[in-house]
Amino acid sequence: MFKLTASQFFLYVCLTLSGMLCLGVNAVQADEAAITPQQQKISVLDTAKESVIKLFVVSHIVDTLKPWNSYISRSTGSGFIIAGNQILTNAHVVSNATFIEVRKHGETTRYEAEVAHISHDSDLAIVTLKKKVPGFFNTRSLSLGDLPQAHQEVTAYGYPVGGDSLSVTRGVVSRIERSVYVHKNRSLISVQVDAAINPGNSGGPVMSGGKVVGVVMQSMHSSENVGYIIPTQVVKHFLEDLKDKRYDGFPTLGIIHQEIESPALREKYGVSKSQSGVLVSMVYPNSPAEGILLKNDIITHVDGHKIANNGMVEFRHKETIAYEHFVDMHQLGEKVKLQIIRDAKPLDVTVELTKTVDTFELVAAPSFEKKPSYFIFGGFIFMPLTDDLITASRRRAGFDEKVMNLKSFWPTEKRQEAVILTRVLPANSNKGFHDISFILVEKLDGKSFKDFRTFYKLVKNSKSEYIKLEDEFGYQVVIDRQRAIASQEKILKLYNVPSGQSEDLNQLDKAEESAPAKPKKAGSAV
Repeated sequence: MFKLTASQFFLYVCLTLSGMLCLGVNAVQADEAAITPQQQKISVLDTAKESVIKLFVVSHIVDTLKPWNSYISRSTGSGFIIAGNQILTNAHVVSNATFIEVRKHGETTRYEAEVAHISHDSDLAIVTLKKKVPGFFNTRSLSLGDLPQAHQEVTAYGYPVGGDSLSVTRGVVSRIERSVYVHKNRSLISVQVDAAINPGNSGGPVMSGGKVVGVVMQSMHSSENVGYIIPTQVVKHFLEDLKDKRYDGFPTLGIIHQEIESPALREKYGVSKSQSGVLVSMVYPNSPAEGILLKNDIITHVDGHKIANNGMVEFRHKETIAYEHFVDMHQLGEKVKLQIIRDAKPLDVTVELTKTVDTFELVAAPSFEKKPSYFIFGGFIFMPLTDDLITASRRRAGFDEKVMNLKSFWPTEKRQEAVILTRVLPANSNKGFHDISFILVEKLDGKSFKDFRTFYKLVKNSKSEYIKLEDEFGYQVVIDRQRAIASQEKILKLYNVPSGQSEDLNQLDKAEESAPAKPKKAGSAV
């Protein structure tokens, strides 16, 4: 029989053990490779959970149609920790807030917080703790990723109503486009996802690949599992804007454009078959584009991106977005480069973006953290026309749909604000006008006026026996001035109205009372 020497036996044992060890290592490595993706998912999930915050908010809401009345609202929302010991959430979660508390995942203690910065345009807000809490921000902050791809899988985190614990839902990106942010009716880039998004989810992070790709914003009530998130492009714009500790907003060119898909329209303005763009149909007075763009110019490129005849620009392969997006993403004060066609000739121009869209609205957009202005005179209630007032009044009898047309108008030197007679508190002194409501006041005693404050001062300082108000069709409301003054306090008391005018008008009166009297001209009558 063959016998192994001692050295041969030792070598045999070493080789056997080595082979077994290699097999074991390979098996372990194979197991690790098999479980790594799952482990990564669990790790990302755990990190995200620790950084997601539940917000408890108490808000003070003013009744738009009866601005002397208000009520308290309680709600919850979501947010998440970002760099700088800050909590990012939606603006609509903390709008009009009077008291905010925050709570971390898996904990029971709430800590008082406050709004540090807010952007109603982009529906984003920064919340910070009122007092330092040891260990609160020891959690790793969530980092911001890039704009997700179409059909990319995403995970939404938040605290929807119906439960107290953190909810995690998954879905995919359905589309990316420039659409309306409901909170303030502003249009910016948004991402549609098919993840379940419910009230209370607002402000929570939407993640993919371990990074935040968006912030939960709103859902479509008429469709199931259709939600919208604010992409990180908008979040980064907001955070960059705040580097000087002041929020400026999103800029605008200050123009109205028209698509040129009509061949006749393109031929009229010298647009060749290889060219495309949009037609400038109007340039707002005092806008950034005034004097640089002219009516009937064709804008063909924005920052080097070619504009199609329907106003869209390809921002990724086979993906398009409205050309205004490239203006939106500039900071206020930056310059945008445009290529245009004027009189059938190409031209390069640069526009300094110095103003926001609010500047060019006759009807003010929804406002927050601010009480509406109002003025009651003899039971007649007057208010400036705002988007909030239209929204609150549309379902009431007597609403004039023609007022909606004013949302397309812009302020001028002669008219910077419209005034509405919203309704009448019935009394003997205003008999005959008890049923009127939502009258657009165009003239006072035959004269037009610039804004609500001017209107207020004209009524207050009037010496006429009768004050005549007219709408655009000549319908008249006549107020007996002396009877209105005499009945004022009685009417306010009868309808439990604590003040006949808003606080901003009280401050206006005080400012005028404290202002030094103008010196009389020499030789004038005394």
